[in-house]
Amino acid sequence: MTSPRRNRRRRTKKPIEEGKLPLSVANREGKTTIRNYGDRRFVRIGEVRGKVVAHVELYTSKQDSHSLTIRFQDQTALNMAISPGFTISAEYYKRQGLADPRVLKRWPQISSEQLP
Repeated sequence: MTSPRRNRRRRTKKPIEEGKLPLSVANREGKTTIRNYGDRRFVRIGEVRGKVVAHVELYTSKQDSHSLTIRFQDQTALNMAISPGFTISAEYYKRQGLADPRVLKRWPQISSEQLP
């Protein structure tokens, strides 16, 4: 006996109009993926995927020492050193499909400490 075939439509991707998106170049280093789009760069750090965050800490001082540390419940941490002269605008949001995300909370801007 043969099993009945299901009529499944294969989704085809719509062609992207030429000139709409810049050429994407992706590199992998372990579980980390770096994607370059023209003059923009996105870094996805896959090594922390699935880890449960305990807390996030932003450190800034008048010297040139700034960092963002994400501590996980398994006693590991991801530390990101930040160069002087930055401003961080923080938003906590929920993605809603392809629509604009719904912002749940915004914090005041955080600027690096200025040297006297």
